[in-house]
Amino acid sequence: VGYANRRVRERLDDVIAVRDEDDRARSVILRDMELSTIPFLNHLLYGAPWARRLDNLLVQGDLSLRLGSFIALMLLAASFGAYSVAFILERPLFALPAGIVAGCLPLFYAKRRKRVRVAQFERQLPDALDMLTNALRAGMAFPTAIQVVSEESPDPVAREFAIVFEENRLGLDMKEALRKLGGRIDSTELNLFVTAVILHRETGGNLTEILEGTATVIRDRFRILGDVRTLTAQSRMSGIILTVLPLVIAAVVLFLSPGYLIDFVADPVGRALVYMALVLQIVGFIAMRRIVNIKV
Repeated sequence: VGYANRRVRERLDDVIAVRDEDDRARSVILRDMELSTIPFLNHLLYGAPWARRLDNLLVQGDLSLRLGSFIALMLLAASFGAYSVAFILERPLFALPAGIVAGCLPLFYAKRRKRVRVAQFERQLPDALDMLTNALRAGMAFPTAIQVVSEESPDPVAREFAIVFEENRLGLDMKEALRKLGGRIDSTELNLFVTAVILHRETGGNLTEILEGTATVIRDRFRILGDVRTLTAQSRMSGIILTVLPLVIAAVVLFLSPGYLIDFVADPVGRALVYMALVLQIVGFIAMRRIVNIKV
């Protein structure tokens, strides 16, 4: 009896999890209709191309905030940063740069969320394509196979495929639903899958073989990316060391001879040299990262 009860509870948990994914999928579909709860601001944002791009970034980063709320958060962060520097630290000349940097922090967070989510999706995609292929071989229709993947895969693949299935069930053409999927997940691997399915629906052919080939190509691409990261690991580490080393030396000098460094920074020329050195360090680090960031 205890085993049977445990199995019933596990099955109920699975059903609830699937319903939660469906509810989250519907919330994303409905979310696209409004950029702000304020009608005037919503109308204003709809006419701005940059607003659509920023809203798409929020969707890609799986952030539930509306665009209007996100912009308000950026303005609040910018105001707090400028106020802190101008009045608390008493550096009014740096208030504007500090406000700009603080205002961009939510944007940086959203971009980081997007990168992490896309990386998770790409790692799960080959297994999802294998599952999709097996479902098609079992005689299921393509929308039903999409539903199976959404129910059996982990997030974020489960949620994104659930959105595709829900949009198609509500009347959107499958090709358009797949194109919207490609817009939500900025991934080369996903674009391979979307392009392959759209071409098949327009020209015909054996979809299972196409999906198998696509999964193989994606796995080979990940293998090559791993080889590239291994070959460039030394260069990436060198860039980190060269960036951190001056800061470590400055900390050692400050510890051993605090007066020497304090007098240097107190002088206007020395302070300008420190700022210039920091800017050059940042530029050099970015340049080295771009050199070793090989696109495959």
